Amino acid sequence: MSISLVIDPLGGLVVDVFNLGGYRNLESQVIQLFLIAMGCLMGGTLLFIGLGYWLRLLMRLKKAKQAHKKATEELEKLFEKRTTELESVNRQLQQEIVERVRSQEALQESKEQFRTQYKEIPIPTYTWQWFGEEFILIDYNDTAEVFSQVQLSEYLGKTAAQIFWNDPEITEEIYRCYAEKTSIKREMLHPMKSTGESKHLAASFTFVRPNLVIVHLEDITESYRTQAELEIRIRQQSIVAKLGQRGLAGVDHSSLMDEAVKLVAQTLEVEYCKILEILPNGSAFFLRAGVGWQKGLVGYATIGMQSSSQANYTLMCDQPVIVEDLQVETRFGGEPLLHNHKVISGLSVIIPGRERPFGVLGAHTTRKRRFTEDDAHFLDAIANVLATAIDRKLAEERLYLLERAVNASSNGIVITDALDSDHPVIYTNPSFERQTGYTFDELVGCNCRFLQGSDTDQPPLEELRIALEQGRECQAVLRNYRKDGTLFWNELHIAPVRNTQGHLTNFIGVQIDITERKLAEEALRDSEERFRAIAEAIPIPLIMSRLSDGIILYANPHVSPTFGLSYNQLLGQSISDLYYNPADRQVLLEALAEDEYLHAYEVRLKKANGRPFWVAISLRLLKFNGEPVIVSTFYDLSERKRMEEQLLHDALYDSLTGLPNRVLFMARLDQALRQAKQQNDYLFAILFLDLDRFKVVNDSIGHMVGDQLLIAIARKLERCLRSTDTVARLGGDEFTILLDAIADVEDAINIAKQIQRELRQPFYLNGHEVFTTASIGIATGHLDYDRPEDLLRDADIAMYRAKERGPAHHDVFDQEMYARAKVRLQLETDLRQALRNREFQVHYQPIISLISGTITGFEALVRWYHPKLGLVSPAEFIPIAEDTGLIIPLGAWILREACAKMHDWQTHFSTTVPLTISVNLSGKQLTEPDLIEQLDQIMGETGLDSSSLKLEITESVLMDNPTSAANILWQLRARNIQLCLDDFGTGYSSLSYLHRFPVNTLKIDRSFVSRMSRNDENLEIVRVIVTLAHILKMDVIAEGVETREQLTQLKLLGCEQGQGYFFSKPLDSNAAEALIARSPQW
Repeated sequence: MSISLVIDPLGGLVVDVFNLGGYRNLESQVIQLFLIAMGCLMGGTLLFIGLGYWLRLLMRLKKAKQAHKKATEELEKLFEKRTTELESVNRQLQQEIVERVRSQEALQESKEQFRTQYKEIPIPTYTWQWFGEEFILIDYNDTAEVFSQVQLSEYLGKTAAQIFWNDPEITEEIYRCYAEKTSIKREMLHPMKSTGESKHLAASFTFVRPNLVIVHLEDITESYRTQAELEIRIRQQSIVAKLGQRGLAGVDHSSLMDEAVKLVAQTLEVEYCKILEILPNGSAFFLRAGVGWQKGLVGYATIGMQSSSQANYTLMCDQPVIVEDLQVETRFGGEPLLHNHKVISGLSVIIPGRERPFGVLGAHTTRKRRFTEDDAHFLDAIANVLATAIDRKLAEERLYLLERAVNASSNGIVITDALDSDHPVIYTNPSFERQTGYTFDELVGCNCRFLQGSDTDQPPLEELRIALEQGRECQAVLRNYRKDGTLFWNELHIAPVRNTQGHLTNFIGVQIDITERKLAEEALRDSEERFRAIAEAIPIPLIMSRLSDGIILYANPHVSPTFGLSYNQLLGQSISDLYYNPADRQVLLEALAEDEYLHAYEVRLKKANGRPFWVAISLRLLKFNGEPVIVSTFYDLSERKRMEEQLLHDALYDSLTGLPNRVLFMARLDQALRQAKQQNDYLFAILFLDLDRFKVVNDSIGHMVGDQLLIAIARKLERCLRSTDTVARLGGDEFTILLDAIADVEDAINIAKQIQRELRQPFYLNGHEVFTTASIGIATGHLDYDRPEDLLRDADIAMYRAKERGPAHHDVFDQEMYARAKVRLQLETDLRQALRNREFQVHYQPIISLISGTITGFEALVRWYHPKLGLVSPAEFIPIAEDTGLIIPLGAWILREACAKMHDWQTHFSTTVPLTISVNLSGKQLTEPDLIEQLDQIMGETGLDSSSLKLEITESVLMDNPTSAANILWQLRARNIQLCLDDFGTGYSSLSYLHRFPVNTLKIDRSFVSRMSRNDENLEIVRVIVTLAHILKMDVIAEGVETREQLTQLKLLGCEQGQGYFFSKPLDSNAAEALIARSPQW
């Protein structure tokens, strides 16, 4: 610092005051002024001036200090504020860095999980990438490597054609999938490289943008094989049943065997089939029936029982024998019959018999084949059917032999063995023993010639010998001698007995002692008594009547209870009176004229009260006391016929309601269609009925009342129709009606209206008053229909169209409905694909507080962006999702997405009150047994506090089953989840139920809000709803707010919250997040 002093000429000291500005601060200036003052004192002349100037500078100094202090304070405040802002920004940057690191870690973890899941997919999966002009393999899972039968790691980067060189079809589909930018599913036949066999594949080709195609190849060969085996089993069972029915019908078992071998050969696809019968003496097999064998063998060829053959081995094993290759077979030796026909593989089973096996049933082929256990079971079943038929026939033959003895029991009877050339006696009846004086033990094994003693020159003996040699009947009068040597005259009648194959087996001899007529008459009476005893011992009704007039001569004790007539009432009555249709007896007599015996002829007889019943009647024409008589035996078929009728009824009628079922209805509908084509003026219609809310009855009152309701409805429907109409129950709560011969469609509409009027009346069932309605679809029959199924389908479509309009509606089918139905079906298919492909998005519409004007929450609304159709309206796909049950997985996905997003927003945005998210809960979701568990899992996974979740449920869903719904809702409230009653005012909820539900919020339907300004009545409805909600301690949300006027009215009514396009349309998650960030106020 320098001070400039100037010596005044007058001798004073002058300070250079103009240099004061050169000092840096006011303190320096003060010092300088002080020096000036001192100079003035020293100079003496400027003292007063210098002092004044000094004082002014002190004032400036004070002001400058004050300004400096204020500037310093403001600078400190600005610095502090800026520091706070920078710290906040720094914290946000740190949080964003942490979140980004976490996101990167989650992304890496997700990639690793995806890779693990991709590798663990149980279906062969390949990923192809478009590279240049072709597809190359870039990834695959372990299953794909096993399926491809190559080391796929060596084929990475290779083309599809190089890997699937044996199946170019797969390569073609990969290119088509990429070209069409779509997903392709189809089934194909794929040749395997190692074995050469072909497998059925369910192939899926999925295009993934921008240039990937993912291929799944699922092996479904086993399901194809299972289906084929099932069809074979069904065909085999049908054949067994068919043969069984024919066997029961009494078809000759020779014909049955011929039919059986043909069916077995066709079913098992073999060239040869045979039935080997064991001959009676057990010495050999006899080729009884067969198909495919050389001409002349069937019916003649034999195979020795001692030979080492497959047939003999089958008998020894007593079980089915399967031969895969006869040329290397070691269990038994060759069989010429098989070797001569170049047989390689075969299957044989025993045909069982009552006392011993009847024989062997075999199937053979010239191809090498491994017959299965199922094939053996089928052949065994055929063998059992044949055995049953054969046993039945043998029983008939035994009965035939017994009948001959019984019919001739008034005379002496002798039976001899025709297979032995000496014709030894094997049976005599007591009359024969009395006539001859010999006992049975003395007679058995002897030839009857000894009765002539030495009197062998009788001419009839030669005739008798020739008859025996020729195996024919013969009558002769002979002189015989008793054991005591006395003579008696014998009128002998012999008759041959042949088995079912026509072979002669026995002779029956009937002799009459005509020595004394009296003795003959007494013998006859004895014979009658024995006949009576045998007839009465027979456990079925037996009647003997005259051939000429049908007068009943005898009836055993089983006849009276069968017909309800006493023995005295039966005697003397014509047997024609017992026939329900007397003409049937004449038919039987005509048949009997050709053959003396009729067996098991089915005919209807009648009881004393006139009621008809079915019997199997057998007739035998005989002579009794010199006149022809008919012996009739009956087997009551009432139970069998009843069972047959019951089976037929069960096959054609509904067991619950007694109405025709689908089978019978479709048959009558087919008949109506044929009549419409033949008769131009014939018109008919069908009605398809589906009960509304029938499930509510079942779930709330019980299935027993539900069944009673269906029965009552069936009776009402019958009363609404004419006798020519048909009402049927297809199943569940679906009914169909065939209206026959109507004038026009108006007739059908009028009947539909009448039915709906009847169904509106209450049903009183088991102490309950039940109400129901029906949705009815109508379709008229015309020449455009060829199949009844198409007409029923169109009526079903019309019914669903009527149901869409609400309960108790009807609609008539038109072609536009069919087009809509096809679109709906396609949408259903696309909807399932959409769930897999994640084509859905959740949009969010804000809910606004009408008090503060700020956002309080959002409602989650699903949107479907179809790859071809674009945005699909929820009104189109939500009902389909409800009907198909897809709403359950879709709803769970929406709930998880919405909760996760709301938790994210709550984390990033601070609001005075936490935002809430409202999610719609469908009726099907509400009835899901694991709903609560699913909600707990979602809340735990997303981290959202349960108080921030609002579940919106329509009142109609709650009223479907109020008791069950209330139980679920209280469990939700226990978890602090808020409940909102959606679309309030449009359903049918009862106030008696409403206060029992733990509902937090009533949501006024948009239809009331939108018409408030135009309709005072709607305004009052809104007022009532708001008042009701407040009385029940609930708040209110108004839907569909679109104008300022509506907003003002709602505020005046005390409505707490609003939602609608006036505030905002539904937004995607990014737009909704931006809206939260702006924090607008309305």
